[in-house]
Amino acid sequence: MNGQRWRGRLPVAGALLALMLLVAACGGAPAGQGSETGGGGASEEYGPQETIIEAGDISDAVTLDPQVAFEFSSVSADSLMYQRLVKFPLGDMTKPLGDAAESWDVSEDGLHWTFHLKKGLKFSSGNELTSADVVYTFERVVHIPKDPASWLITQMGITADNVDQLVTAPDPYTVKIDLPQPFSPGAFLSVLTNPVAGIVDSKTVKAHETNGDYGSGWLFNHSAGSGPYMLKNWTKDVQMEFVPNPHYSGEAPTIKHVIWKNAPETATRLDMLKRGEADIADGLSAAQVETVQNDPNFKVYKTPDESMTYLGMDVKNVPCFAKAECRQAVKWAIDYDGIVDKLLHGFGQPLQGVIPRGIFGYTDKKYFTQDLAKAKELLAKAGYPNGFDVEMLVPNGTLVGGVPASSVANVIKSNLEKIGIRVTIRQMEAGQMYTEYREHRAQLILANWGMDYPDPQDFAGPFGDYTQQSLIWRLQDEDQELSQLVQQAAKLQNTPERQRLYDQINDLEAAQGPFAIIYQPDVVFVYSAKLQNFNYDHVNGVGYWQIVKGQ
Repeated sequence: MNGQRWRGRLPVAGALLALMLLVAACGGAPAGQGSETGGGGASEEYGPQETIIEAGDISDAVTLDPQVAFEFSSVSADSLMYQRLVKFPLGDMTKPLGDAAESWDVSEDGLHWTFHLKKGLKFSSGNELTSADVVYTFERVVHIPKDPASWLITQMGITADNVDQLVTAPDPYTVKIDLPQPFSPGAFLSVLTNPVAGIVDSKTVKAHETNGDYGSGWLFNHSAGSGPYMLKNWTKDVQMEFVPNPHYSGEAPTIKHVIWKNAPETATRLDMLKRGEADIADGLSAAQVETVQNDPNFKVYKTPDESMTYLGMDVKNVPCFAKAECRQAVKWAIDYDGIVDKLLHGFGQPLQGVIPRGIFGYTDKKYFTQDLAKAKELLAKAGYPNGFDVEMLVPNGTLVGGVPASSVANVIKSNLEKIGIRVTIRQMEAGQMYTEYREHRAQLILANWGMDYPDPQDFAGPFGDYTQQSLIWRLQDEDQELSQLVQQAAKLQNTPERQRLYDQINDLEAAQGPFAIIYQPDVVFVYSAKLQNFNYDHVNGVGYWQIVKGQ
């Protein structure tokens, strides 16, 4: 999941995304003017006790289409608006429960799944949710061109060539999914909790298909789900606004109006909270939290986050990065401890494997400490004793952990220049940065990755298996040895054998991968003491639907 902590994933790269962004920017259907088809209540006014305003950085959002969205803000929004077959209860990611499905059966070999849908579920349009909508949802995710989120489904062997045979609807309330290859049952159900499997209203979306785009142009800034909320509007880089789905089958949320205000700078978020212009501020730094943690008007929520900040090196755009010694030189040059101690101030911890603490497959090995002499030696061995010039893409605003991206970027720039690598920082809006990344136009990139589903494959796959066309693929590294290990581990349950494979994956990535993993943050929210029942997890995001707001 690209971007920030509670809001991720990746692209609609290429012509489709360019067309949608052009339309959004130049008229016709501008971002922020989309409203829910069939939505009753989008124009209603709600009182202060029914409204929550959150200040955060939502600039990473590229599209709100649940099958395409791959950034934190986009995915978090879709979690509010779409039901999946299964879900994790808020705050507990150990065992999925039914969402649109009331029950399911699986064969002994784990290849054949049958889901029995709840009856009477309705989309915000009023249309009933049936098995045909589930089938259409799976068709969308594997057919939309250059869909960044599709790897979550295609890694299981479901593709555009076989989806019509593998995902079927024997009757209106039954869905069968037949996997063509072994895939960990726990990982399979975890994938289905991700908004990539968010069930869309097929009748409504098909009515808005244009030139075979599966309605993705329309879902860019509209919603068509059966979740507790629906989209009122999205004004790019300004705010997202959600109101209740009038046909939601569950308990109606007390909070009727959720507004996300875009505030890339943490100081702005804190000021909005103190002035009463926001009820929640996320991603604040440790120093900022300290200014309010003893104030009875505010509460602090802090928990380890299943995400990371990393530095990616493109092995084809930069000749030196094609050599493992050069990538190793970069990893030995970075002052990891300084970044964690001086910038995070206790709001994170070191991480150098590709699987974060709290997820099966994690390693506490510390592969690198800053050693400039060793880094210079490796750079010379790579054939670049005098270094080279490189451009580093950096997002505006903050990285996970509430650290200004510019602060981390400047530390890395200073570190690398000490061994002769001359860095030019190009800072930009996060959505634009991730678009360039997806299109293989990054040389060096400072970015975040967050959990899509709680299984080690969600990290090992993007960082190690180029065939998934995710992170390592974007850096143009086709490491077949690493890819094969990842694919082998994906088929297993969480056994000692699987752990051994992830140990090998972590070791191999450290030795030759194109990533320098820098740290794992904590996720922190500061919120008004008026809010009760505040809870969060990385899959569901903030549980606005269960919050009660006092006067």
